[in-house]
Amino acid sequence: MKIQALFLSAALLLNGVMLFAQESTENAPQKAEATATRTVPQPRYVDRPRNAIGIGAGITKLFRLTDGPVPLFGENLENADFPEGSWELNDQKELCANKDAVIWTKEKYSAFICSFDFNLSEGANGGFLFQCSDKDNWIPNTLEIQLLDDAGKEPNYHSCGAFYGFQAPYVNATKKPGEWNTMSIVCEGRLVSVALNGKLVNRIDTAEWFNPAVGPDGTEIEEKFRGKTLASFEPYGYIGFQGLHGNAPIKIRNVQFSPIRNADTTQEGWRSCFGDKLENADFDPAVWSIDEDGILRANKDEMIWLKDEYKNFKLDFEFRTTKDANSGVVIQATDRANWIPNSLEVQIYDSFGKAADLGSCGAIYGRRAPDFNVCKAPGEWNHMTISVLGPDIYVVLNDQLTTHMLKSQWKKADENPDGSNPFSWLINKAPAETPLVGSVGFQGLHEKNPVEYRNIMIWGKPIAKPETDENK
Repeated sequence: MKIQALFLSAALLLNGVMLFAQESTENAPQKAEATATRTVPQPRYVDRPRNAIGIGAGITKLFRLTDGPVPLFGENLENADFPEGSWELNDQKELCANKDAVIWTKEKYSAFICSFDFNLSEGANGGFLFQCSDKDNWIPNTLEIQLLDDAGKEPNYHSCGAFYGFQAPYVNATKKPGEWNTMSIVCEGRLVSVALNGKLVNRIDTAEWFNPAVGPDGTEIEEKFRGKTLASFEPYGYIGFQGLHGNAPIKIRNVQFSPIRNADTTQEGWRSCFGDKLENADFDPAVWSIDEDGILRANKDEMIWLKDEYKNFKLDFEFRTTKDANSGVVIQATDRANWIPNSLEVQIYDSFGKAADLGSCGAIYGRRAPDFNVCKAPGEWNHMTISVLGPDIYVVLNDQLTTHMLKSQWKKADENPDGSNPFSWLINKAPAETPLVGSVGFQGLHEKNPVEYRNIMIWGKPIAKPETDENK
């Protein structure tokens, strides 16, 4: 029932976002006039906003990256961090605050689906907090979706469902005090969508908020909110609820949470990628080897390929770099002999402590930079899951969704959708024009700085590679 409930709430959000995406620029003002709501902004791309989930099949695909919903703070708040006596679960399993103190998760998250019910008393004022980088000084270091008793009022950036201080909801869908509301939040790093009582009420791409004084639509930001720009936030952090603000309590229940994490390869359908003795691989045995501990390594810059091709699949593995090591996982390769301009590569690189760019660990190399960098120091094991679901490519590194590329947005061979340029040696066809089926492999020893791999697992149905003189 919990999975069905969360998926239903996500589906409601999907329906709202689909309508938003289909709405033309000329229709938006009419809708605003007819419903007395603020105008819905238009996405930057016709088929789907940058890095978006929640349009078309996107939200379904994002849900497939999760292991299903769990209570955000645990069944009995065992996964919560809060001052003693400030929060409790009552006999009805309703989460209630006794003080103005935040209840936080113990772990950080970048991408998730979350749904919860909340009941506002008269004058209640609280918030759903996320991407917090500093629990002790959370107000300037956190994004907040407002929870407020304002039923029937004109939407503004303080309203229920607002990105507090920055963007008003499209419509006020809040119920009267004493009635239960349901809020659903789909967060994919910088892109966040909010549904309230079955209506899409807000949607933001924080990458567009790079001016501290003015929003993307030209609206001035109130002076007290002109601190860090939203674009400067690293799009992951702690999640929580604001406590008793004033003397008007809020009751919260059914907090269902599906985080995007590295894959659980104990689940049905996962199997060894190359096989224990590399029997499922095409490679030069003088170059690639696997030791008794299952660690895979190469001594030359040559590829190891899966024998079959893949379209929809997930690849999960651990890797550790040496200093300045540079390697990669190659997907959708259509020419193994000349794979560099005829494939996409998920970068494996010692980018520990560096700013994220088109060459960082977890990047779709030269095409899509990760939103932030969580690569560990050389010598430490990293955990990566690559999910290729049709044109969508997701990279989860060390339990954080850092990268999402929707190939249909990459319509030019020599320019990425954000205006950056791919590396010249990659330019062949626009990624949007390349097949979704291709070979999968790992790059060998590149520039004399080795990368080691272990526990390489794959999920998905293989597609037999057409027989050629090369693989007969």
